[in-house]
Amino acid sequence: MNAIRHGFALNELIVLIALVTLTMGIATPAIVVSRDAARQNRCAANLREIGAGAHGFAESNDQMLPFNQLAAPFGSWNTQLLPHIGREKLARDYNPGHDWWASKNSPNRAVVSARVETFLCPAAPHPDRQVLTMDPETEGQSFLAGATDYVGSAGAYYQDNQQHNLHPGAMHHRTLVKRLRIPDIVDGTSQTLLVVEMADKPNSWQAGRLADDRTDKPQSTSLSGQWAAPNWNHLRSHTADGTSAFGPCAVNCSNGAAIYGFHSGGANVLFVDGSVRFLKAGMSQELLIALVSYAGGELIASADD
Repeated sequence: MNAIRHGFALNELIVLIALVTLTMGIATPAIVVSRDAARQNRCAANLREIGAGAHGFAESNDQMLPFNQLAAPFGSWNTQLLPHIGREKLARDYNPGHDWWASKNSPNRAVVSARVETFLCPAAPHPDRQVLTMDPETEGQSFLAGATDYVGSAGAYYQDNQQHNLHPGAMHHRTLVKRLRIPDIVDGTSQTLLVVEMADKPNSWQAGRLADDRTDKPQSTSLSGQWAAPNWNHLRSHTADGTSAFGPCAVNCSNGAAIYGFHSGGANVLFVDGSVRFLKAGMSQELLIALVSYAGGELIASADD
């Protein structure tokens, strides 16, 4: 009877190693693609939750859309959504009668340091970040505030940032005598942006390149990526390399007042009706204007986005 052979001969081991290496080479890209898809889906799910929260707010406030408070007491639409996205305790603790950063006779400073997962996209390179913020109460001091990767669409500029080229959006505020309500969105709630990805603020990104790491640089108390701060932008396009506004590229060329996501091929956006869609990288500034404006009368074909 032949003895039972244990182990592998050298040539068999070489073949086995080659097969394992080949299998790993095939599997690794698939794993990366699967992981990226999962992050994109989670990011889109967060925006859908924000959309549901916005509608919850509207139902409780005569169909009014969430808005930013741009005069004292300063605050964000994000805080208005807290009780509608499962963050009731934060909502109860937050005092909208005080500035969002207030720490003197106010609980707000402690509340706004919280990490709210719904406001963060897991595809962003620093999803656990906090934003170092200049302290208006104490000169030369700063504090850490919770971050967000999503920004309200207040309007969009076309070709330059002159007032006559500003097309008002769903979180418009400059010329309003009353807050916008859902029935005011005459271009259609499924065709008008409410919230967009503008990920990893306050860091500056240009066409996939980190242009300025601002982790240790104190930021202003609005438009700097804090979820509790006034959180809006007048969107714009950029050159393809992201270094200059204005240009032909409205998605994924810069996160400087522009739509920017860390997904392959584009970014997620939320419409007023609560739907979420994926806009292609490099989308034109003309389509940006059509999607942002709430009463511009533009017609958008289904193949445009």
